[in-house]
Amino acid sequence: MGWFLFAVFAFIVFYNLPTFLNFLWRQNFKKLAAGKDLTVFIVGAGFSGIGLAHTFKELGIKYYIVEKRDEVGGTWFDNHYPGVGCDVKSHLYSFSRLLNPNWSQAYSEGPEILEYLKGLAKPIRDNIKFSTTVVSATWKEDLNKWEIYLDDGSRVFADVIVSGAGLLNKPKYAKFLDAEKFKGVTFHTNRWNHDCDLKGKKVGIIGTGATAVQAIPRVAEMEVEKLVVFQRSPSWIPDRQNYHYPTWAKAMFRWCPMVMTLYRYYIFLFGELAFFMIFKLPSSTPILGKIHTFVAWLVHRNVTKHTMSVVKDPETAKKLLPDFPMGCKRITPSDSYLQAYNRENVVLETDKIERFVEGGIKTVSGTQHDMDVIVYATGFDLVGSVNSFEIKGKGGRSLAEDHGSAPRGFYSMTHHLSPNFFTMGGPGTVIGHNSVVFMGECMMSYILGALEEILKRGAKSVCLKESSMLEYTDWTQRTMKNKVFEGVRFCSSWYRNEDGINWTFWPTHLISFWWNTRRFDCDNYDFTY
Repeated sequence: MGWFLFAVFAFIVFYNLPTFLNFLWRQNFKKLAAGKDLTVFIVGAGFSGIGLAHTFKELGIKYYIVEKRDEVGGTWFDNHYPGVGCDVKSHLYSFSRLLNPNWSQAYSEGPEILEYLKGLAKPIRDNIKFSTTVVSATWKEDLNKWEIYLDDGSRVFADVIVSGAGLLNKPKYAKFLDAEKFKGVTFHTNRWNHDCDLKGKKVGIIGTGATAVQAIPRVAEMEVEKLVVFQRSPSWIPDRQNYHYPTWAKAMFRWCPMVMTLYRYYIFLFGELAFFMIFKLPSSTPILGKIHTFVAWLVHRNVTKHTMSVVKDPETAKKLLPDFPMGCKRITPSDSYLQAYNRENVVLETDKIERFVEGGIKTVSGTQHDMDVIVYATGFDLVGSVNSFEIKGKGGRSLAEDHGSAPRGFYSMTHHLSPNFFTMGGPGTVIGHNSVVFMGECMMSYILGALEEILKRGAKSVCLKESSMLEYTDWTQRTMKNKVFEGVRFCSSWYRNEDGINWTFWPTHLISFWWNTRRFDCDNYDFTY
């Protein structure tokens, strides 16, 4: 019994030690911040902005948020197409310090995630300026401050800027010949037109990425006369195996948060295991290589069998199977996408689109599909999203020009031209195996570390060294080797630019990201006093 009680005591201490140490650190930070005139300007009230604002509020840091929409939520406010949801389990796609025991299902849909964010925003709403867009930000070296112009004509100054605009904020409309000749209705999934009643209509959806996989089954259920899905290349569609949490499970999460935390750890570690089994190419080590190859083969075989068994028409099923390894393009789990092709009103078109005509779409084989509505499920302009507002850093140099077609960021967050500027969810933060919210929390900790150093040193600014940026960029491209998402040898995807450079992806597992951002490394930065 004595050993049992000791084990229980040791577990409780171990479990709470990080929280206790974090508490001590935060108390120290509060003392540093007390009486200091440090103002942080946050762009965007999505996951990043809300999470950071909660921390700043607790620590007594002066901040304010500018949000271009009239409500919080970021991408979960912008995307309201039918079936919108997250392919990461909700208990991990949420903040570790702001847990929600009441998630209705394993993979929540967009409205529930948006309600979670609205609930978190209640204590910070007074610090948010809605319906306001940042036009430009210029670093004033004589003041060691950022001069920020807003679309209402106002000008503000801030010591620090944190951009939480994200990578997916500017929809991309694929260009097609004679697109302007189409007489029907067109819109992007990111700008879904709810005033357009699809019942009895002939609808075309261009694209079969993550958004399309979620929207297509719901559109097919809207009593459309016909739904034609235009597929350039298929995606791997594992069975998502979604489920609803029973009342007793929610009660257990609510009254015993430790169980909820352990559940999060389980989901996280399972995702990390998936990275090594799917996204990393087999090891050259004989034994590990054989194990890895076998597991990857087993996963691909099972998903292939699932596709062939679910889709009734064998020819359609074959068209829905990729000829590249899983993870080269985004994996899109679903419980209803493959099933949609068993409906009589759903057609899969794999011929390339030649042009738009007045009444619909014509393919290169000469087939014309009559359409009333065409929906673009064609993703986002990633470079445009990174450059969502003009940024002029040291010496008046433009970040957009430095970025070119392959934007850079030191662990996504800092750039050698931008003192006191941090980006959350920027270049190099796309992942396909785990939760980006976890990355966001790592970034918050890193940014707080930077602010702590500024306050502790009495510095006016901190800026990444250019040599550190070059070393990091070289490291990411080297680490990208032997990954299925590295280059164009397996497939083409939105991960890479026209030159085949993958600047969007974090090149390895998330434990590595946590380890490398667990503290602010001053050696990579210059301070100005």
